Amino acid sequence: MLRQLCLLLLFSNITLLANAQAVKWQDALQMNPASVYALDCSGLKWDSLPIKLFEYIALESLDLSKNKLTYLPEQMRDFTNLKSLNLSKNKLDHFPLILCQLQGLFNLSLAQNELQILPNQISALTQLQSLDLYGNAIEQFGEGIYLLTNLKELNIEGVMYGTVFAKQLLARLPQTKVLIDPPCKCLD
Repeated sequence: MLRQLCLLLLFSNITLLANAQAVKWQDALQMNPASVYALDCSGLKWDSLPIKLFEYIALESLDLSKNKLTYLPEQMRDFTNLKSLNLSKNKLDHFPLILCQLQGLFNLSLAQNELQILPNQISALTQLQSLDLYGNAIEQFGEGIYLLTNLKELNIEGVMYGTVFAKQLLARLPQTKVLIDPPCKCLD
């Protein structure tokens, strides 16, 4: 009964967060940073994050998609309330390890970047429920992915991998809905 109540509260918080109206960056600049919980900075063509962004420490949802980011600064660790982070369609060629300090993340999208390795340190994201890696060039999945016991959905469509890895992934993440393309036997 207590477990069901906790799950209900968890999913209602995620639903409320998903339904929260994200404030556009230009509008947020006119607001008190402490009053902004969802911020949309998508499509601004940023190649680095402005210092002003880190004043918005109350953020629970941050959309940085469709920019030109190649790295994330250490100040990202200050977003301790962050539950949802969208970094899709950027130019990240390695998994930003600073994300592993955002242990309250439920949703993380790194789709359509240039990631090559998924590091073991990802296991620090113990609350992660959704991980989108669609369309990356990941050549190495670390053991950390298997330690994400709360992971409900993993999207690795568009990522090349072999049949052995596909079987191992599905077997070791039985609680996770894995969106996956047919494996390539040429990679075994």
